[in-house]
Amino acid sequence: MKIQIRVRAPNGQTRIEIDDEEKLGSLIRLVKDKTELLDFTLKYGYPLKNLDMSLDAQEKEVKEFGLRGETLTVVPTEAPVTEAIPQAPPPKPFMPKGIEPDETSLEWPERNGHIVLRVMPDDNSCMFTAFGGAFGLDNPSVVLRQKVADYILEHPEEYNKVILGDEPLRYTSRMKQMDTWGGAIELSILSDIYDVEICSIDVKSLRIDRFGEGKEQRIIILYSGIHYDRIAFCMDLSYPVEVDVSRWSTDDDEVLDKAKELAQRLQRLHYYTDTTDFVIKCEICNWIGQGTKEAAQHERETGHGRFGEMSIT
Repeated sequence: MKIQIRVRAPNGQTRIEIDDEEKLGSLIRLVKDKTELLDFTLKYGYPLKNLDMSLDAQEKEVKEFGLRGETLTVVPTEAPVTEAIPQAPPPKPFMPKGIEPDETSLEWPERNGHIVLRVMPDDNSCMFTAFGGAFGLDNPSVVLRQKVADYILEHPEEYNKVILGDEPLRYTSRMKQMDTWGGAIELSILSDIYDVEICSIDVKSLRIDRFGEGKEQRIIILYSGIHYDRIAFCMDLSYPVEVDVSRWSTDDDEVLDKAKELAQRLQRLHYYTDTTDFVIKCEICNWIGQGTKEAAQHERETGHGRFGEMSIT
C-alpha cells in the first residue's frame, strides 16, 4: 500500500510516496535524493524523537515504523556540498524594536532545540500571518480573511450583530480588507475551521486565552497588545522557518510552559503595548484617540481599520 510522508529539511519541504512494504533503507535513499544531503538523522512525532536508522532497521519494512501521515524532520550532520556561486544575503528576519535576536528564543536542551518567537510583519494582518504560517499557507491574509467572512455568513445565529458589534455583511466586508485587524472573534472561527486549539499568550499579563479547547492539536501565538507573533520550535536557529514545528499535541503542556517562559522574558523587555491608555492615530484620516476601545469605536463608525501607535515626547 502506498503511503505519503512529509519531509522537512533545511532546503524546504517536500512529500515522499513509498510502498509501505519497501525497506526503510529505500525511504532513506529517497530522502537523500530529495534533500541532496548525504549524512543526517531523521526525527518524527510529538515530541520529536529519533528514527532508528541502524543497518538492521534499514532492512525492516516501512510499515513497521508507523510513519503513515507522519512528518520527518531532517537534521544534517554535515554541511551539504554546494557550488561556490555568489548569492545574495538572506533577507533579515522581522525583529521587535530594541530587542536582540538572541532574546527571542530559549534553548530547550531536553528536546535538542529552541523555542523561538517568529515575528510577524507589522502590516495589520499579523494575526492571520501568525496563524497561517503554522499551516504553511500561501498568502494567508487573503485566504483566511475570506474563510472567516464565509464562516460568519454561514452561521448567522452564532455570529449576529450583537456578537459582531455590526451588521454581519458590513463586518465581513471590512474584515476582507487588508488593513483591518483580526482578533478574538477571528481566532475562535479559525479554531473551528482548522480543528485546532489556539493558545494566545498575552505578554503583559502572561494570561493564556484558549480558543477551541478539546481539539487534538494546538498552535501557540503571542499577543503584545496590538500585535500577534507565532511561537515555534526549531532544532537549529540557522534553519529556515519552513522546517519549524508550529503545531503540537494538546497533551504536550511542556511546550506551553516553555512558550510562557519565553513570554516572561519578553515581558521583562517590555515587548508589549499597554492598550488601556496608549495614544493611537488612524492612518487613513489622521483621527487621534486613546486605547483600543476608542479605536474600535472609530472603526465601527468609519470603517477605517489602519492604526498606528503615536509616540508622546
